[in-house]
Amino acid sequence: MNMPRISVMTFNMWKLGNYPANWPQRQQHILECLTTFIPDILCVQELHSLFHDVIIKVLPSHEYVKDHFGEFGFSDIGMMESLRRLFWILLKIKTSEETMEENKQLNTTSTRKILVTTTHFTWEGHTEEFKTNVNLRKQQAQIVLFMGDSNESFHPRLILYEAGFMNCFSTSRLPLLSTHPQRPSLPSKDILCDSTLDWIMHNNYACPILANVLRNLLCAGGYSVSDHCPVMCIYEIGCGPYTFNGVTKFSDTYIV
Repeated sequence: MNMPRISVMTFNMWKLGNYPANWPQRQQHILECLTTFIPDILCVQELHSLFHDVIIKVLPSHEYVKDHFGEFGFSDIGMMESLRRLFWILLKIKTSEETMEENKQLNTTSTRKILVTTTHFTWEGHTEEFKTNVNLRKQQAQIVLFMGDSNESFHPRLILYEAGFMNCFSTSRLPLLSTHPQRPSLPSKDILCDSTLDWIMHNNYACPILANVLRNLLCAGGYSVSDHCPVMCIYEIGCGPYTFNGVTKFSDTYIV
């Protein structure tokens, strides 16, 4: 069987005050970033019409969600921002298979479905969290497949791990790299400690082939492509379920 492979990217594009930060200095480099890596599936957070125009320009053959069809939608999971939701889309991937029948080679084509979702969890410093002392991300992480900006590295990943989902780096036995802040940034960002906030998660019906945090993507003027590093992974989508060589603990250590 010819196992199809897809590349996916999660990208927090960075707005400040509902406007792209460090704009237009970052415009060309965002274009170059997407031109270089060309993900099959791109999930973005903090989208703005200016970002949208760049994406459409650099990925003209890609389709984007813009109509009320049954194959995609969103769910309100208690975000503290008016436009934030859990967004999902059901994609169809064509696969080809070669079989032998009566000494003849036959090629058949089948269609597989893959559910992709993305969200942007509430920031842990949100005023509502200070008022109530309730971790808002615990309430927001009831999802199936996740890629996006979790705004913390513990509870959303723990909930998904307990539900049987793994992150692309641990499954591939790759070290977890920080995704925020990408430097250089604004002084208020540069003083922050390195954190892994952006994740791509999967179940055992998808096998990560290659994963990376796209770091040090700088414009000529010294501006980073965003305050978050885009995260990208290439998956093999086959019949599954896959059995991985190691057992991933939540601490990201392995038992072989």
